[in-house]
Parts: sequence; structure tokens; C-alpha cells
Amino acid sequence: MAVTKRSAVNGGGGKPKLNIGNKAPEPEKKGVWAELSKHIMTGISNMIPFLIMGGLILAFSQLIPYVILGVDPSIGIIDAMNSGNYTGSALGWLKFANLAAEFGGTLFGFAIPMFAAFMANSIGGKMAFPAGFIGGLVATKPTSILAIADGKWVANTPVASTFLGATIIAIAVGYFVKWLNKTIKVSHNMLAFKSTFLIPIIAAISVMLGMQYVITPLGGLLNSWIKMALGAAGAAGSYGYAIAIAAATAIDLGGPINKAAGFVALSFTTEKLLPITARCIAIVVPSIGLGLATLIDKYVVGRHVFDRQFYPQGKTAMFLAFMGISEGSIPFALEKPSITVPAYMIGAIVGGTSAVAMGAVQWFPESAIWAWPLISNIGAYIAGIAIGSLITALIVIFARNNLIKKGKMEVDSNDD
Repeated sequence: MAVTKRSAVNGGGGKPKLNIGNKAPEPEKKGVWAELSKHIMTGISNMIPFLIMGGLILAFSQLIPYVILGVDPSIGIIDAMNSGNYTGSALGWLKFANLAAEFGGTLFGFAIPMFAAFMANSIGGKMAFPAGFIGGLVATKPTSILAIADGKWVANTPVASTFLGATIIAIAVGYFVKWLNKTIKVSHNMLAFKSTFLIPIIAAISVMLGMQYVITPLGGLLNSWIKMALGAAGAAGSYGYAIAIAAATAIDLGGPINKAAGFVALSFTTEKLLPITARCIAIVVPSIGLGLATLIDKYVVGRHVFDRQFYPQGKTAMFLAFMGISEGSIPFALEKPSITVPAYMIGAIVGGTSAVAMGAVQWFPESAIWAWPLISNIGAYIAGIAIGSLITALIVIFARNNLIKKGKMEVDSNDD
């Protein structure tokens, strides 16, 4: 991130405050966005296992028929089974592939409900978990809306509010349950009744009414507008989105801007509006690019341009990148951000948009190498990573070499 579970670890420092007398230290106040961001990331991190499990099982459903057995990609698994061209063990493998497709798709269907459940739980405690799950489920499979057509009542299925609706209902029901728990006072003997029946049923009814009459209509309308806008924008819209999401992903390597970009990208990909290709490429390009820079700098400019301790870190960063982890490139950004951060962004933008332009499509929100079989046009995807990483490496090498030549930077690299 993806995607994603690869968020940077936040750190802090400073002198400890003295607690004079008996006065308790005041808790640190957090802004609204900081608090919501924490709850959103809790939901996302608990949703990721369902995406991973579903994605891996779905990978089997694609690899077995279309790679191992050579089934024509234009036909489905059932059509291949009915063609009569596959018998014996091949037919058995096709049956397994069909099972994997159904089961993997079911696991993917649990991702958004689990996101909403854990997010609500993070806000309002365990009593908010069931209501959050219900809200997330209705966000993906909305309940029917009754209307009169030709003088008769008919049930119409509305447009799903999906990730947006799940986020809104998780926030609403989480804080509502938190308020109910503080407001409703009962005796000790009634605590079990309050926690297992009263608050859950009030929360469930609130979710039912809120989703049916507010969130589903508004969220579905917004999703329809987004689809119309993307359809009208065509390729230009896809490229603009790729540029924006790649830049935001690479700018702070797991920081708040990266997290916000991940949230937007994940919402679009789970709703099947836009693939997450550029986001996943932007996660790995900075680390591969800086690792590459430590390998080729002396061949490009005739000298090492990093201090000696960065060369083993570069190799580590490249290895972590193939595991879908971007934190390996953070030390380089901290050491010289004025050079490194723009190089990250430029490389990520060029790499992501190049892959998209060449036809790479990735829906599964995971940038690790084991997810690559799920990508359509894997050659274009790898080419995008290579192009972006090379650009990042060259920008960093030439910029650092220029500073060294001007005497504005010194390095301890043991050059001969």
C-alpha cells in the first residue's frame, strides 16, 4: 500500500514533564482528524487479512486454469469444464479453481464489513462491533427500497454506498454506542442485559434506519456521480488519478498523507471504480530506487555519494520493497529530504503512470511480490517499477554528486 499495512511507525521524543505535587498530568489532546485516522487505520489493518486470504485463494482460481492448464482467458472456468476439452485430473483442478474463485470472492466480501466492525469497535468498544459489522454488510449489500410502479409495490435494489457508507456508519454507530454506554445507567445486576441486549438492539435498529434512509441513498448517489465522472474523464481521468495517488503515497512513506492516499485508493479499488496499480507501485519505487542508487552510484558519477552506513541499508531497503514494505527508504529521506523526497515522488509518478499507460491493472491491494500473479499485464507492471526506480536512483545520484562537487556536502564512503 499497499496498500496499506506498510505504514511507518510513529515516534517521538523530548524531555519528560515533571509531575509536581499530586496533580495528575493532563492527557495529550488529539485533533479530530488524528483520532479518526487512528480508528480508520485500525479498521483497515484488521481488514487486510481478509483481503490477503481472499486474494491468495483467488490467485489459485486464476493461475490453475489460465496459466497451468492453458484455458483461453476469454472463457470462464465453468465454460471450460463444459467444453469437453478437460477430463480426469484437469477437470478436477478446474473444479478446485471454481471453488477457490467462489470462496475467495466470499472472503473479499467480508473485507468491508470487518473494516466497519473493527473501526466501530475502536471507537465505541466491543458493544459497537456487531452494529459496525451490520452497517458494513448493508453498505455492500443494501436492503431493498420499496416503490410504486404501475400501481404496485415493487422492491428495488439501490446503488451500494460501499466503502464510503461503511466508513460513515462505523463512525456514527461507534460514537453512538459510546454515548449510550455512558448515558444508560443500570444496576450491577442489569449490566449483562445492558451490554448483551439493550445497547446492541438499539444500535442495530439505528444502523437499519440510518443506512436505509440516509447513508445508502446519499452514498449510492455519490458513487453514481463518481462513476459518471470517471467515465466522462476517460483515460485522462485515470492518468490524473495515478499521478495524484502516486505522489501522495511516496511523499511521506507511511505518514498522514500516505495514509489518506491509501484510504482513498482502497475505497476506489474495493468498489471496483479504479485499480490500485499506481498506489502499489509508488510503495516500492522509493526503496528500490534508493537501493539501486547505492549499487550504481560509482559507475554513474565515478564516486560513492552516500556515507558508508547507507550501502547495507540500501540492500535492505530493496529486499523489504519486494515484501511490500517501504520503511527501508526512510533513513535516506531523513538524511537529505530536500533531494530524496522529490526523487521519491517523481519516480513514483513516472513509474505508476507508465505502468498504467502500458496497460498494467491491479485490483488486489498488495504490493508484495507474491501478489504479482494477480496483476493483469505483469510485464507492464514490472517495467513501471523499473522505470520509476531508475529515475529515482539517477535523480538522487546526480543531485548528491552536484552538492559534493560544490563542497556543500561531504560523505564518508572510503572511496579510493
